[in-house]
Amino acid sequence: MAGIGFVLRRLYRQDNLSGLFKLCLHSVVASTGPWLFTVLALGTIAFLGKNIVPLEILTNFRAILIYNFSFSLIISGPIFMVATRYLADCIHRRDVSNAPGMLLGSLTLLWFCELILASIFYFYFIDLSFPMALSAVVNFLLISAVWLFSIFISALKNYQLISRSFLAGMVVAVCASTLLAPQYGEIGLINGFSLGICIIIGLLAANILAEYPFSIKEPFAFISYFRKYWEIALSGFICNLAIWVDKWIMWFSPEAITLKSGLIIYPDYDSAMFVAYLTVVPAMAIFLFNIETNFFEKYVRFYNDIENQSSFAKIRRNHHALMRSIVSNSGYLFLLQGIIAIIGVLMAPQIISLLSGNYIQIGMLRYGLLGALFQVLTVLLLILLSYFDNRKACLFIQFAFLGMNSIFTLVAMNAGFKYYGYGYFLASFLTFLISAMITVKYVAKLPYHTFITTNTSVTS
Repeated sequence: MAGIGFVLRRLYRQDNLSGLFKLCLHSVVASTGPWLFTVLALGTIAFLGKNIVPLEILTNFRAILIYNFSFSLIISGPIFMVATRYLADCIHRRDVSNAPGMLLGSLTLLWFCELILASIFYFYFIDLSFPMALSAVVNFLLISAVWLFSIFISALKNYQLISRSFLAGMVVAVCASTLLAPQYGEIGLINGFSLGICIIIGLLAANILAEYPFSIKEPFAFISYFRKYWEIALSGFICNLAIWVDKWIMWFSPEAITLKSGLIIYPDYDSAMFVAYLTVVPAMAIFLFNIETNFFEKYVRFYNDIENQSSFAKIRRNHHALMRSIVSNSGYLFLLQGIIAIIGVLMAPQIISLLSGNYIQIGMLRYGLLGALFQVLTVLLLILLSYFDNRKACLFIQFAFLGMNSIFTLVAMNAGFKYYGYGYFLASFLTFLISAMITVKYVAKLPYHTFITTNTSVTS
């Protein structure tokens, strides 16, 4: 998070409303930009599309995008995470000359794997016309590129360009989709949406290459990191799989629908969970702000004093300051997200009504809001553990969430409609408890882990 940290800390020191507004805007874009763009664009297209194309066409379009976003995120996860670690190490070494090559190499590897899988799925398993299947595959690849390009967002200091890139892409996606839909139907919808993604990719790529004005070299040098940091690669896969597994299971519930194309979805459950996920945007933005303006400074001081061979008393003071920062930030975020979740639970009927949803979604939304509360807290604890390079603990937590989310969702689905969403909530809650205990235990013994368990000169 090197680049964005400099910007956030500079904005934080501006004692005026303009700096505060820019700080909040940058944090939101950096923490949830691609996902927020997707939700807003899809919501707008769905709202406008009701009066443009038949409901069947709009439903098929939304189903393809849901499949593309879920599977592209899961498949790209390992490459995304390894590329992130590689870039972070380059920034730490103050040598980012390999960054353009890494971007090209990781994109090539990602598209090669996904082109095969997406083509087999859409051309052989789903009943789509050739132009529609081709459009779906192209959309799949473009969405994956957004995930990959997003790892460079933290290093791009021009937050205005980032914000404008996503805004321009969203506007183009909405306009192009709604303009092409009357004549070309679902093909027009998906290609219009893909055009908006192309705008985002193009603008981000231009800024990335401007930030790293180096020639392309050693594009596949990062491949060695898959063996060196296999836990990170596996975490990227398991983490995203765990997030989506409850949706997949619910697609086989009695209330799910099968489209003519063969795609299976459960719109009521999917939309309720997406609305619940929207509530974590403030927490993610504030966490990014706190982690870069409060925690990070104490984190750097702790390790710098160790490298400079400071006294044990000073190291212990730094350790206590670091723990206080974690506790205060975690408590503040829990309070913030808890208030948002409680308000959402109480106003669930009004929210569903405002979004023109189905009243049967109220229970799902309430469980989703509570589940999102504990899931976002777990994500924040995973980020803290990643700062301390505790890769095995992160992997264990993600496996635990995957297992519990799968089992509890399956049990809740078989228990009946009134329990839909309860499995996700229970899995999120228990995973949070596990991750909290692991984090507290690890951070309490941080000096020991720094000098002994993570010290390569000792462990080797």
